[in-house]
Amino acid sequence: MYALTALMRSLRGICNSIYVSSRLLSRYGGFNEVAVQVLLGKLNVCKGFRRGEVLVSIDDLPILSLLGTYETDCFIDYKCSEVIKHNAVMPEYPQFIIDVSFWRRHTENELRSLIIQLMQTLRELRRYLWDGNLTIAGVDDEFMNLFRKFTGNINTATRFLGSIPSNYLKSAVMLDPYGDVELTEDIIKSTDAFIIGGISDSEVIRKGETYELYKSLGLSELNVPRVKLTLRGVLTGVPERINKLVSILLMVKFSNYNLEDAVISNQSKADKINRLHRELSTLRAVDLNTLGNLLIWLGLTPWDNKVASVLRRRGLYLQ
Repeated sequence: MYALTALMRSLRGICNSIYVSSRLLSRYGGFNEVAVQVLLGKLNVCKGFRRGEVLVSIDDLPILSLLGTYETDCFIDYKCSEVIKHNAVMPEYPQFIIDVSFWRRHTENELRSLIIQLMQTLRELRRYLWDGNLTIAGVDDEFMNLFRKFTGNINTATRFLGSIPSNYLKSAVMLDPYGDVELTEDIIKSTDAFIIGGISDSEVIRKGETYELYKSLGLSELNVPRVKLTLRGVLTGVPERINKLVSILLMVKFSNYNLEDAVISNQSKADKINRLHRELSTLRAVDLNTLGNLLIWLGLTPWDNKVASVLRRRGLYLQ
């Protein structure tokens, strides 16, 4: 929760604690997301007394919400009579760079899906960092017009650039399902910039297009590694949506998830079913213990209709 930490540290000596209403938490999703809105100027830190329950502390500075007896002298809201200025500074890195240079190749529905994924990626980042840690590169005026038409007058500090800044490439990797380097937790934790192709292939198969983008960006000349995300060495069942990939990276980098658990946590039902098919097809014989462990690993239950259908087709049953 970097935005929340940066904000609270900037208020040390000014506020003895901060109150955030449950209304704001519900509206934006959590404490860090509320802090992001303060950094973006949509919300203000206000001087004034509130009472609540201490839910979390940042460097011994309490943050309150709900009903309680603890009294605070500052709160966050849209408007107030006395606004407290802050000087919160967010780290520039890590950077998550989505390059949309090939956006014109998409069908109308794929382009719509791409923009939805970009917005969902921003939402994922706001859980940990803030908008400034997202760069959308390869844009032009036409793309920006389409983006604004779809998203409206969005308030964001996301960078929209024609090309990837060279300083972002000093410690960078590009995610490519057909890359020659296996993505590991060590790579994630030691990398400053993650480049992801802004490619949606919901209607047209675009195998190899990420590598084409990699070459067109000149990343091969800069020896930027192409890393592939797998689940136990296999692509099947690995989420493909941009926001899911970013979520996996964030969970490993900031929430101490191991890579396998982060992948499984972000799998869709379709991803899980596809991986179940794949795992069962590799087994000559399946005993109930093996099948039970496989379902537990993927977070599936045998009474789910789709799981039951897969098992029935293979003559497998769990009581």
